[in-house]
Amino acid sequence: MSFFDSIEAFVAAATAPEADLAVGREVINGVEYTVFTKAPDSLRDLFGMMLMHGDTPFLVEDETRLSFAETYHAAARYAHVLVGLGVKKGDRVSISMRNRTEWVIGFIGTLMAGAVVTPLNSWWGTEEIAYALKDSGAKIILVDPRRARHFMPLLDELDLTLILSGQSDETHPRVLDYDALMAASTQTTPPEVEIGPEDDATLMYTSGSTGHPKGAVSTNRAVITGILGYALMGLAMQASRGETPGSGPQPVVLETIPLFHVTGCVVIFLVSIVAARKLVLMRKWDVTEAMRLIEKEKVTSLTGVPTMTADLLNAPNRDEYDLSSLTDLGAGGAARPPDHVKPLNDMLGQARPLAGYGLTETNGIGAFNAGDDYLKRPDSIGKPASPIVELEIRDPDGKVVPTGERGEIYLKSAANIRCYWNKPEATAEAFTDGWLHTGDVGVFDEDGFLYIVDRIKDIIIRGGENIATLEVEAAICAHPDVLEATVFGVPDDRLGELVATVVYRRPDSGLDAKKLTADLSDQLAAYKIPSLIEFMDEPLPRIASGKIAKKALREKMIAEAS
Repeated sequence: MSFFDSIEAFVAAATAPEADLAVGREVINGVEYTVFTKAPDSLRDLFGMMLMHGDTPFLVEDETRLSFAETYHAAARYAHVLVGLGVKKGDRVSISMRNRTEWVIGFIGTLMAGAVVTPLNSWWGTEEIAYALKDSGAKIILVDPRRARHFMPLLDELDLTLILSGQSDETHPRVLDYDALMAASTQTTPPEVEIGPEDDATLMYTSGSTGHPKGAVSTNRAVITGILGYALMGLAMQASRGETPGSGPQPVVLETIPLFHVTGCVVIFLVSIVAARKLVLMRKWDVTEAMRLIEKEKVTSLTGVPTMTADLLNAPNRDEYDLSSLTDLGAGGAARPPDHVKPLNDMLGQARPLAGYGLTETNGIGAFNAGDDYLKRPDSIGKPASPIVELEIRDPDGKVVPTGERGEIYLKSAANIRCYWNKPEATAEAFTDGWLHTGDVGVFDEDGFLYIVDRIKDIIIRGGENIATLEVEAAICAHPDVLEATVFGVPDDRLGELVATVVYRRPDSGLDAKKLTADLSDQLAAYKIPSLIEFMDEPLPRIASGKIAKKALREKMIAEAS
């Protein structure tokens, strides 16, 4: 029996009417979806599972260790802190920090208060942060000291309150101490606020093909559907290995992806609550530190962008660590190179690679590939995460294409976002009758396996980060010594893609890569700044329509690099 044969048999039984993960059809906002009929009404209700897990270890960060119950009670105290600061149901409350215990507590506590948690990219600079805060209307932000400096110039202008966790020299009447607030909050049960399945829960910013990121709004039902969909897949995979689902030692996951990403947040962190899984936090990726933590904490699952598992594969000191606890090597956020799959499968014997496909707009769930089917088809993203996810390939007119033909991937799921915040036109453009236009070009083979072959959207995916080329182009073209520029991605074995640019600079300006990079650092997060820069002292070549010949310039740069 192949991997997917066993998966499909398990899922059919696990989602039957009498089962805990029973599914049925329900109409939501005029569209019929497959839903988990016994799902909690809200994330606050789902967090009640943490009390069932009790003293079981949950959070590990350096020497900090919290059980599920301790984390729950801390989050309840934070929820009351927010209520005391005037937060009401539906208000947006932000978090901007690296992977830390306080991030997890703040996320859970914000939802317990009935607010909409709004994670911000911790690599953003002041300009990017200002846009997201103005767009979301968030007035309270939980920050760490390094991120706090980006908010200080905005405090009075945007009427912000910072809750600062950690030692810092920053002082301002609008900056409050996290530890002091938590010490003064004694309530260990959530505030009394009515929260339903269709109430908004999260607002996560995602970079698309346009300059500014879009705020993707998810309801409680959408996030819970993503969580339970992944939990179902995890149980099915355990069954495929001949194990009794839910049995054995406590699973342990290494949180290597930033929590502000949908993969880090939903797929890893929130699924861990349902799976009673220990969550080991890493603030910054380092392969040696990762191996140390795998050995020390007996990590069973490592899910990261493909760069991370590739680093593990190529680590020269790998034999110095005991990695025998690993069973799953997941990849999300970007496509794993097909030639990595078999070496990863062979690397540790008992550990198996797997890959997932999903978007911020789908709460991370879409399709997945694993087991012998992944080894046979390492270039496929697998099959839809049924029965929750429906996938179709459509032509430009929105008609389903025959098997074997390319088209845009459309995805329908109760896990899909409700809308783009403050962007009704973008929402209408992205959805048709509940189906999300993903912007990815795919094809199904005769056995139902999905292959992603291209992107419609003009974005670069560098180490799992989506980068809008238009945003980078706008920043470069705003430089006084730049007349025009084009930005594109070029393949990279480690990061997937690198940001590259060709720049037509003002004659005799003397502009070079070092100065351009330095000048861009005030406007763009470091990961968006091109690492490959080529200058021209004449206008960039154009195609017949008058547009810059981006494709030709990209192919030329790739050829020269090889």
